Amino acid sequence: MVQGTKGGKVFLGEYKHTMDSKGRVVIPSKFRKELQQGCVVTKGLDNCLQILTKKNWNQESEKMASLPSTDKTSRQLRRALFSGAVDSSLDSAGRIQIPENLRAYSAIKENDDVTVTGSGPVIEIWATKTWKKIQSDSDDAFANINEVKG
Repeated sequence: MVQGTKGGKVFLGEYKHTMDSKGRVVIPSKFRKELQQGCVVTKGLDNCLQILTKKNWNQESEKMASLPSTDKTSRQLRRALFSGAVDSSLDSAGRIQIPENLRAYSAIKENDDVTVTGSGPVIEIWATKTWKKIQSDSDDAFANINEVKG
């Protein structure tokens, strides 16, 4: 965990875990302090799950609320993000409960291997099979990038 340029915490790293038979995933110890006041778990892009601190959730919610309601894509984004979101907290063993609807979205089943990644302002939870493909594609794109836009 490092300090970001705008004062927010940045989550870093990749960690291997297993979802237990009750749908719980261990959160890496270096991420837990930021989640002590609670967090929100929701759908992420590419079929991962995102864990956001309460502060980051509020910022993301404000961004989503500012999108035009007349735009179909904006409505779809809001529906996916908010309908899948659940308030959560860590248990005494540093685990987070993943609801069934989010497990289905991310294709994570009981006793499956999962990869927990720091992804800047959010923590992502991936089915390890999916993560390997995403990471391979990302590494290839990164290794062959010619120009950064923006």
